[in-house]
Amino acid sequence: MTTLANIRAEGTSVPPPARNTTGALRIEGISKEFRRGGRVTRALQDVTLDVTPGEFLCVLGPSGCGKSTLLHIIGGFERASAGEVLLDGEPVRRPSRDLGMVFQHGALFPWKTVVDNVAWPMRAAGTRRRAARQEAMEYVELVGLGGFERSYPGELSGGMRQRAALARTLAMRPRVLLMDEPFGALDAQTRELMQEELNRIWNATGMTVVFITHDINEAVFLGDRVVVMGARPGRIVHDEPVLLPRPRTAEVKKDVRLMEQHNRLWDILRAEIGSPGRGRGTS
Repeated sequence: MTTLANIRAEGTSVPPPARNTTGALRIEGISKEFRRGGRVTRALQDVTLDVTPGEFLCVLGPSGCGKSTLLHIIGGFERASAGEVLLDGEPVRRPSRDLGMVFQHGALFPWKTVVDNVAWPMRAAGTRRRAARQEAMEYVELVGLGGFERSYPGELSGGMRQRAALARTLAMRPRVLLMDEPFGALDAQTRELMQEELNRIWNATGMTVVFITHDINEAVFLGDRVVVMGARPGRIVHDEPVLLPRPRTAEVKKDVRLMEQHNRLWDILRAEIGSPGRGRGTS
């Protein structure tokens, strides 16, 4: 595995330490095989990662390399064939409120307003309706949906629905936020605005985030660290910190260092995508 230690310019510094004391993830030797008939497909192979409390980790990789499968295993939605995931030292066996998931398409209840969608996790936990709605409004404001709390999902744009889905996940008060290409279905302009919004929210919460994306600029703009997964079977082939200063605004996207890191990561991805035999299952 290559690391930034081999390529870091003299005099640069690593990002500041994380602010939180909970939300540490240990991903230890995760492998995953899918079997159908006599055919075995190795989706993941010996993936090992540590995510520190409060870190924003972005995971890049070619299509079909198992990024989403890895995230679902971290969240307890899927079982690994080998290895384990630890959250603050405890094994992850099943989905829980400590691991909040945001999918590419925000799965909101169409018959509930924004505020009632966001209040749903609290209501499910037994919080009284009035108290749940009051707290939900704080998250609605946090994601910039103030004034739309009484709107229904069908009345919102795609970006606004994703904001509402994010607010509902934040209302669970997870220790770790898992995001599976949450902006992938948005138009380019809305995607850029949502990246900036997520940066703002992360600055406000200091939450541990694992963010899956295929967009290199998105990974560099958002992340404290970027991990690159190789083509199937998915495995870690590169791991480097992002040295851009925080807090990050839209101006950072013009920083020459972002483009340099983009080019370096693209070279690594290109090698994986173009490797002979990549992307095929193993029988």
